[in-house]
Amino acid sequence: MVGVEALSSEQLYRAINHFRTLHEKIVREWLDHALIKKEDPFYEEVVKNGNRTLDLLYKYIEKPDISLITDLTKKIAPERIEAKTDISEFVYNINIGRQIVNDKALNSIFPPVEMKWIIMTINHFFDQLLYYAIKEFSSLNDVIIENKNQFIQEMHSDRLTILGQIAASFAHEFRNPLTSIKGFIYLLESELVPNEKTDHYISIINDEMENLQDKISQFLLLSKMKGLDDLIAIFDLSICLHEMIDFMYPRFLEAKINLMAEISPDLKVEGDKNQLKQVILNILNNAVEELCDLPEERIIKVKAYRSSEKIRLEISNNGSQIPAHLLENIFEPFITTKELGTGLGLSVCKQIVEKHNGQILVESNASYTTFSISIPEAIERTSL
Repeated sequence: MVGVEALSSEQLYRAINHFRTLHEKIVREWLDHALIKKEDPFYEEVVKNGNRTLDLLYKYIEKPDISLITDLTKKIAPERIEAKTDISEFVYNINIGRQIVNDKALNSIFPPVEMKWIIMTINHFFDQLLYYAIKEFSSLNDVIIENKNQFIQEMHSDRLTILGQIAASFAHEFRNPLTSIKGFIYLLESELVPNEKTDHYISIINDEMENLQDKISQFLLLSKMKGLDDLIAIFDLSICLHEMIDFMYPRFLEAKINLMAEISPDLKVEGDKNQLKQVILNILNNAVEELCDLPEERIIKVKAYRSSEKIRLEISNNGSQIPAHLLENIFEPFITTKELGTGLGLSVCKQIVEKHNGQILVESNASYTTFSISIPEAIERTSL
């Protein structure tokens, strides 16, 4: 030990022999005070480990060797994890062992110089045992958590893949008859004698058919595959934003919403303009619906700018805070904050943004809920 003169062979033998004579008593006291139940599946191993720990202590007193300790901790840690022992209990039990061994040393008749060396050696041994035990315990727990997370991610990925396949199959099965129905409605409309009542019914049918068509398109987007009809081009997102704001302006007026827009010019991105318009429209629509019942001032903020080779879009509203349990999974299919919503809108938004190599996030607090979108800035290709 640092600062303490080493003991002679005779003194070491006397110290080791002292603890050997108390070996069984130390183990019994430890089992009486440690947080270990007899129902523990490894109880017999725990008793053996207590004996092994004391045997190691004797060897450590004679000649300190860390490898002896690490070998023991590699055995103990997996057993304690399998027995679902909390790490606090794990630490407590080791320290109880330290306390009992120290008590046996202090109640001995060792001379002061020997006593100091023995106590320091005991504490150094248990310090090392505690350090390597926690290190091994934590390392194994990290592996278990990582494996569980990987399993959850794989299950989640498989579920979304299956959902996408079902959605695509469902959408295609409905799209063909829907096209036929729309065609026959058009024929009926052209053959019927126009009157106010008939025109009203035809108008309702057409509106509902359009709604159904939109839902089918949303299901198709859940398949995660780039569609054959995607129109990929470089375009200015700032222009799209202004167009969507103009389109939504009557709704803003009707709902008495104060719109605050801060949109930088020339925000070039590459992708399908109509799909990204759908994302913007969906988020703005959700914001309007959320604010309609708000008694105080209703605010929607739209901010778009360039940062770190990304085009960033933030759409905020001062509606109710989204509950934490919904916020965590809000982009998952069929998760919705609306009483009559399908829960497809935001999952489709996420799908579209990710198809454009982008990212969509949401933050919600008592003041504002903000959807943040980032998409790589497009580089204009110059022809040679």
